Amino acid sequence: MSGPTMPLHVRPATPADLEAAARVYTLARPGNPATAQRLHHEDAAQQAAGAYHRRWLALAGDDVVGAAELLEPLGSRHSADAGGVFWMELAVLEDWRGRGLATRLFRTLLQDLQTQRPRTLKAILSEANPIAMRFAQTRGFHEAERFWDRTLDLSTFEASRHAAVIPAGISFLNLHEFRAQHPAPLSALHTLYEEARLDLPRAPGETFQPLPESATDAWLSALQPELVTLAVSADSPPRPLALAALEPSGGPGELVVSMTGVARAERGRGMARAVKVASMLAARAAGWHTIRTTNHSTNLPMLRVNDALGFGREPARLGMIREWPA
Repeated sequence: MSGPTMPLHVRPATPADLEAAARVYTLARPGNPATAQRLHHEDAAQQAAGAYHRRWLALAGDDVVGAAELLEPLGSRHSADAGGVFWMELAVLEDWRGRGLATRLFRTLLQDLQTQRPRTLKAILSEANPIAMRFAQTRGFHEAERFWDRTLDLSTFEASRHAAVIPAGISFLNLHEFRAQHPAPLSALHTLYEEARLDLPRAPGETFQPLPESATDAWLSALQPELVTLAVSADSPPRPLALAALEPSGGPGELVVSMTGVARAERGRGMARAVKVASMLAARAAGWHTIRTTNHSTNLPMLRVNDALGFGREPARLGMIREWPA
């Protein structure tokens, strides 16, 4: 149901609204789908970490036609103190744009944010969406980061070209297999997870914030064990040296990269490429046909790996930042 005379309003979202919010994000962000399950796990992780998080919906009558959210990113903080860094998401269905709903959602989000003493607010937008870019720029945002969305068709992936990239003495296990072979799998994976996160590119003003083991547990709990591939040593128990985690995007036969990481001591050996190849072969054998990923423009090692594996580049997404004075 739609029409220009329908009453439009914004209200806080509830846990019962996850399907509706995911639908809006999926339809409004081509190539960047969402699922209710993923939103549920992300919400749970925010709550477990005690991090700030709010979501709102825009409605036309009873129909959800827009969504926005505000959150403190897990594992990052402002370089000047322990708080003040926030990320946002805002989406309105195409048929309902131009009616002031994005402005209503942003005004609601901004009023809420002002109670949290913000330092920076980040939104990630596609350069292929000039309307969203103008919306952000006229509200004080400027470009601070650039990301490349990338896609690989598994049906055309030539595994034989990469057979020689596996370092000697390395084998591969999925998460279920690793848990069965290691007496303290969570502790071992937390160490690897934190080392991988430590060197992720961050926006200006953001710095690394260590996360507790419970955060790693929450992240792993949201993943399907057979879609998490680990490169492990020949030790007993095996040491996790690198990981490649995939998750369903919500699109038919499509996966997105949740994380790829390599222990610091193992870098420079081709480990990232090797574990990604193993994860891709496992995904193809399980019937998946597409993998999507996003690379920060300054993450040159991973850009090179994905270039070598055949990931194509799509229009960039831009990290747009609005700043507040200290």
